[in-house]
Amino acid sequence: MVQILAGVGLFFLGVLVGALFHRSVQGEATKNKRLEHKIAELQEKNTKYQAEVSEHFMTTAEAFRNLNKSYKAVHEQLAKGASKLCNQEQAGDFLALSNDGENNNEYNVELENFTPPMDYAPKSNGGGTLSETFGMTKLSKNQLNTNEFEKKEVEK
Repeated sequence: MVQILAGVGLFFLGVLVGALFHRSVQGEATKNKRLEHKIAELQEKNTKYQAEVSEHFMTTAEAFRNLNKSYKAVHEQLAKGASKLCNQEQAGDFLALSNDGENNNEYNVELENFTPPMDYAPKSNGGGTLSETFGMTKLSKNQLNTNEFEKKEVEK
């Protein structure tokens, strides 16, 4: 009788442990599904945001292009009016000012051949100020043996 009761008790204990294990495994699966769904949702949100940013910059670029065209049209209108309504000297001055913006390419060409300043002075004998031996003098064996380290004066 004790064996039967022990068997029935162990059976119910096994069912209880199995139910708890199943619930914990099922809970992990549900949690994983929720996390996967959340990741997919965030990726979709990020893709939409990137598309909105791209669209914004494309619209802004188009607006600047239109602004530049409008500015150019106004400037051309003023130049035509100046050449028509003003005397030649004043109109020439205004047209010279309007052509200044078109001559910027000359400066760009000159800047292409420009070399930036160096932070050291190159030496013709090999080592510049960044050289490891810059400012060092070689001493003869006689100077090393007699402790005569003073520099020899160079005649000018």
